[in-house]
Amino acid sequence: MPGIQETQLYCLADRRYYETPDRLPDEDTRYPLDRADPPTGWRRGTGGLWTALHPASAELPEQGWKIHISTVPEEAGRTLADTARICLEQGVAFKFLRSTRALRLMSSKYMNRSGAGKFITLYPEDEPALLKLLDALGEALDGRSGPYVLSDLRIGNAPVHVRYGAFAELWCRDADGGRVRAMRHPSGELVPDTRGVVFRIPEWVTVPERLRPHLAARAAARDDSFPYVVTEALQFSNAGGIYLAEHRTTKQRVVLREARPHCGLDPAGHDAVTRLHREHRALTRLAGLDCVPEVYGVRTVWEHHFLIEEHIEGTTLFDEIVERFPLVRGERTRAELDAYSRWARSVTDGLAQALDRIHARGLRFADVHPANVIIRPDGRVVLIDFEYATDLDDRDTPLAGAPGLQAPTGPGTSGAEADAYALWALWLHILMPLMEVTDHDRGKALTIERWARARYGLGADEGPPRPAALAHGLPADSGESTVDALLRGPEPDWPGIRERLLAGIHAGAAPDRADRLFPGDPAGFTTGGVCAANGAAGVLYALDRVGAPVPGAYVDWLARTAARRAPENPGGLFDGLPGVALVLARLGRREEGRELLDRALRAPAPSSADLRTGTAGTALAALRFASDGTGAPDAELLDRALRTAWELDSLVRDGATADGPPAPHSAGLLSGLCGAALLHLELHAHTGEEWLLHAAGAALAREAGHCVTMPGGSVQVKDGIRHLLYLDQGSGGVALVAQRYLARREDPALAALLPGVGQGCVLEFIREPGLFRGRTGLVATAHQLSGGAPRPEVLDSVRNLSWHLVAEEDRLLVPGSRLRRFSADLATGAAGVLLGLHTVFATPDERPDLLDVLTLG
Repeated sequence: MPGIQETQLYCLADRRYYETPDRLPDEDTRYPLDRADPPTGWRRGTGGLWTALHPASAELPEQGWKIHISTVPEEAGRTLADTARICLEQGVAFKFLRSTRALRLMSSKYMNRSGAGKFITLYPEDEPALLKLLDALGEALDGRSGPYVLSDLRIGNAPVHVRYGAFAELWCRDADGGRVRAMRHPSGELVPDTRGVVFRIPEWVTVPERLRPHLAARAAARDDSFPYVVTEALQFSNAGGIYLAEHRTTKQRVVLREARPHCGLDPAGHDAVTRLHREHRALTRLAGLDCVPEVYGVRTVWEHHFLIEEHIEGTTLFDEIVERFPLVRGERTRAELDAYSRWARSVTDGLAQALDRIHARGLRFADVHPANVIIRPDGRVVLIDFEYATDLDDRDTPLAGAPGLQAPTGPGTSGAEADAYALWALWLHILMPLMEVTDHDRGKALTIERWARARYGLGADEGPPRPAALAHGLPADSGESTVDALLRGPEPDWPGIRERLLAGIHAGAAPDRADRLFPGDPAGFTTGGVCAANGAAGVLYALDRVGAPVPGAYVDWLARTAARRAPENPGGLFDGLPGVALVLARLGRREEGRELLDRALRAPAPSSADLRTGTAGTALAALRFASDGTGAPDAELLDRALRTAWELDSLVRDGATADGPPAPHSAGLLSGLCGAALLHLELHAHTGEEWLLHAAGAALAREAGHCVTMPGGSVQVKDGIRHLLYLDQGSGGVALVAQRYLARREDPALAALLPGVGQGCVLEFIREPGLFRGRTGLVATAHQLSGGAPRPEVLDSVRNLSWHLVAEEDRLLVPGSRLRRFSADLATGAAGVLLGLHTVFATPDERPDLLDVLTLG
């Protein structure tokens, strides 16, 4: 799953679906050079947010010293014109961000720190060309402003930076088996082209003599007079870091909040330094209040600004919610719910008092969310992060706020009213941490409020009041919604749900696009939009599995796009060509599917052993093709599957193999050794070889070793500090494969896990609705574990999908991973919800086996 910052990046171009940044609507801010015809003798190229110009007769070397130019939006046009003139005169290839809006995006808080600030990249063909360029650029851009590019060496007083790295798009595997950008070692081997936040030089590269003074100047910039020593990094972003530190002599512990000039731009165009000094002014104005940190001053070290403030002992409200929230552990007694709701009220009462005291000093806070609240050991609350704290009547500085907690502002909304809304929303979030869905449908705030009051037994006067002045941002509380009507009757209206989910899936289809057919998780873009988990293959599989028509244009798109995938990177069952091959075969395009599978089998073996991306999934796809039921098994494919099964059994027994991938670190159907066990079981069904049954049992025993019994009785996979029930990674997937194994051989230890897993699968609170890591997968698993018999708790869990699903005209839309945008894919979105509910509501003679369904059988 993408990280929080990466997910945020895919939220910038569209408010409905996850989108690549290059879909940014920026036509009105494009630079003239992006629109102009290329000069005679030059060719143009585009990629993402970048536009490139290359001399038509020249070929770039694979790697070398590259130059990065940074800038600020107000100087960007002039800097681009001057740099382009020099490149055109000297015949040097270059690329640039295509628009002012793209530049602001790449300079925003959510960009990767190592690449943030890069505006123009130049590719000199050799060292003499590099030095000639640096002379010209240093003179032309002297004194211009721009962020420091952390991965590079800055040259002089201009925003000019250099690093040695790849020019060509080369790839290799890193130490963890991931596919990363590469450059070529003198031996000819491809090695990772590390792009971190520190300037590094490959061991075989000699720094040009002309660059050595700049290297020395970088080292000399260190300020040893700074009186604080960092002891721990708490957070990083493109804006800077937050650090725990102590004074060199007094040993006083403080928090240092770092701001990098020209970086971390917000929607108003303010950089991190502007916000840091705003925070300093606010904390100075609030001095003496025990609900805010004491501020000790601001210090500039080299170019970076540091706000020095009191270290508050305690825990963030975010961590407290994770630790205390009762409905994920089965702890649902009235006493436990009452205790939690009283704690929620005590926290929000403390916050209300803190906000009143801040307002009394003439300031708004404007950024109420769980990570900005610290609970002291004695229960008192402290607000931190005052970057957006300004005068109560300020209408120019934008509000901040976490998704779902930001006030729906309108004409005349004051800072105090915005804080009051955020307080009410935060109270609901503590009781039911799902407020992100209200960004899709403000009416969900009322759904959540009604449910929370009923579940915790709270009267109408309990909790912070909903601000009357913000009523324009919420719909009328008219009672039952469309989603409630579909889900909350005596029996959920499965035909109606099915029809609306299908309509939502088709409404998002875009056959004219080359990068995706259906909207899905950001991970789908990295696989070319075709994969089973997050791309078109999974959606078309779900449509076919539930008996819905699959338009031929969709199948054509899948076959055509999959054929373009790089042969050296075919991926696995759920992230690559093996899964696409199975789906195409199912849809009547077996020859095209077999061609894709053969391409995957010819490529280097996957670097993981699991079902999602690794050898178990690829071998399972080969086995499915080997035995299509139309004739004798394909001996070559069957042998391939058997060899992989033997290798996986060796991995289970020995913990590692000499040449193969490592064992997965956790357990689950897609991310653990369950894939190996499933492969063994299916091969046993085909061959009857007894060692395969032993191998399946050994793999499952290892998976069971990750399972623990939680308070309340549910059985979950322990993964570090997390406990997981899901199909992808978690005990739900383990139980499904164990159930199939137990149908062939007794195993009391495995059998003992199943009731606890089934209990966990119907826990009241599940944060996401999807199939692989959400409610739909768990209710389908609970239904399968019960033998398909109707269970009231399964139907209750289905009804609670009303928290997530959004009705729009004749469609139902499904929020995907992290609930930030809608998704139609199999893993996180509407296709998975459709398929999972199909297994629950299908008639007994039509009901498919869930394990077959989940693995593209």
